[in-house]
Amino acid sequence: MSDEFIFVYGTLRQEFALPVHDLMKRYCQFHDQGSLCGHLYQLDSYPGVVESTHGRCRVHGELYRIINKDELFLLLDDYEQCSAKYPKPHEYVRKQIDITVRDGTVRQAWVYIYNRAVAGLARIPSGDYVAHLRGFGKVRYNAG
Repeated sequence: MSDEFIFVYGTLRQEFALPVHDLMKRYCQFHDQGSLCGHLYQLDSYPGVVESTHGRCRVHGELYRIINKDELFLLLDDYEQCSAKYPKPHEYVRKQIDITVRDGTVRQAWVYIYNRAVAGLARIPSGDYVAHLRGFGKVRYNAG
């Protein structure tokens, strides 16, 4: 059985130190920093990513090796409101896409992709949600 990965680019990143990140620590193991080909948008108090075919548009985040896939997705699909408990169309869909890590290696990883129109949403040009919020003094760092 080969390893499976999940890529997180928003509030699930360790820099936010939110309680939901405990799911990542419980059911995953940090692998590396990485990026995907896409655009990042500010939705409400969280971001959404849409895929792009333009290779220069990168969204940055963290890649984790999944330890317990069933438990992880049971809980994260609820957090992202894309489980069967929520009406369709969901705001996010979970799918596997290519993630490039720092050494240039490409891995397939699960990513929550924004599933609605982006017209009228503010694009985050840096593609890095932590850096974006850091500019507003809104990121509380996790000391651990």
